Amino acid sequence: MNLKLGLIMFVCLVPFLIAMYFIMYPKKWHKRKNILGIRNREEYKIGETEKKVDEIVQDNREIALRIVIIGSVIAALLLLIPNLTAMMITYTIYILLALVVAVLPYVKGNTELKALKRELGIEAKGVRVADLKSISASHALNMPMLLLPNIIAAVGTVFALLFDLKVISIPGSVTQGSYVATAMAVIFLSMGILFIFLAKLMDNMRNDVISEESEVNSNYNRAKKKMWSDAWIQFSWMNTGMLIFLVIGIIMNWSELAVIVLSVLYMLGVFVIIAIVAHKTALLNECYKYENDAADDDDNWIYGLFYYNPKDGRVNIERRDGMGVTINMAHPLGKIYTGIVILVLIGTVAALIWVGAMEATATDIRYEDGKVICHHLSDEYVIPEDEILEVSIGDNMEELRPIRVAGTATDHILKGRFSINGEEGKVRLFIKPEIDLYIRIKTADYTYFINDNTEEDTRAIYEEIK
Repeated sequence: MNLKLGLIMFVCLVPFLIAMYFIMYPKKWHKRKNILGIRNREEYKIGETEKKVDEIVQDNREIALRIVIIGSVIAALLLLIPNLTAMMITYTIYILLALVVAVLPYVKGNTELKALKRELGIEAKGVRVADLKSISASHALNMPMLLLPNIIAAVGTVFALLFDLKVISIPGSVTQGSYVATAMAVIFLSMGILFIFLAKLMDNMRNDVISEESEVNSNYNRAKKKMWSDAWIQFSWMNTGMLIFLVIGIIMNWSELAVIVLSVLYMLGVFVIIAIVAHKTALLNECYKYENDAADDDDNWIYGLFYYNPKDGRVNIERRDGMGVTINMAHPLGKIYTGIVILVLIGTVAALIWVGAMEATATDIRYEDGKVICHHLSDEYVIPEDEILEVSIGDNMEELRPIRVAGTATDHILKGRFSINGEEGKVRLFIKPEIDLYIRIKTADYTYFINDNTEEDTRAIYEEIK
């Protein structure tokens, strides 16, 4: 199981690092609109300056390649961590660090090119030129084709809900009523709705002015937006396909391996679509010569990655590294977005600390003052003896076939809401899965499955409860 989940993390990280390398560090920079976050100019293609630019590009490209290779090797070695929780915590931290390290050559190259620009006496102009004639003419979003897969996803979500409400009965399914299928469907439907929002946002982006001719600007921006429109439609269909297969898999009790294979294929599909868009964008920029020096606002780009320009009224703009769009951090909405990202990162670190604490803290079950108390970091469950309707003991953990609905599931602790094979009603687990012996306690509201740190302790608690 550890290796399977680790492979998902590996497949999420390594292809993304490879895609970053080819998108952010192109070998042939002469026809690119931007070089390491700096606007490409004709002055960079002349004599000694061309050699200096080429040296900066190639040196940082080699550094980036070494980072990708070393990063991939380390990612593979992390698969050997035997403990599942330790692997997930380590891998999550490593992914964050790897993404930061992967952009360091880009930051270094951006700084060197800015220094070269100052050396040449070229001043960046922060004035943004708007082509009023073509500003509203460049829209390419095919909304019906974008809505169709999300309508199908909504139908699949309704089906999953009816299944969990037992309006639709599927014989042999052990997850019915656990709302696992509904939860997964809602997650992917929400992603599809997010795709619609992002697609609309990108389609309404202000035109990038590359020429004094409005027709050239209009054609360029329409072509660029058409590529992204197609990409969002592809994302939506792939997302809907994943939703349908996951719902079917949960209903039909597919193995964890099948779900992992689906997840890997989904992530590979995402990377393939991103790579195709990046390649098409590069070809498009080669076809159009950038003529508008007035839009040379290099100084508004922090290391070529973050855009901060209080004089620019746009909320979102095209990234200079060729990987989609970014937010103007000086805009009020941009500040809110930046704050949310920071909070998410802090929350991620806090969650990792919490998971680590849970893994390191021993569980404890005790019977005192007429109550069964399940303790782990806090008193998770307190069951008064006068509420207990039935109590029994079992000795085969595999027969339970627990499926998490909400809660914690690690190598050493299963606690929270779970679906149990053959068990009706609301189920709560407080189980160490490596201990086969467990106690089943039924109350009017819940059925609890619990055990202690050893079989002897578990049996002793059972005798006390009896």
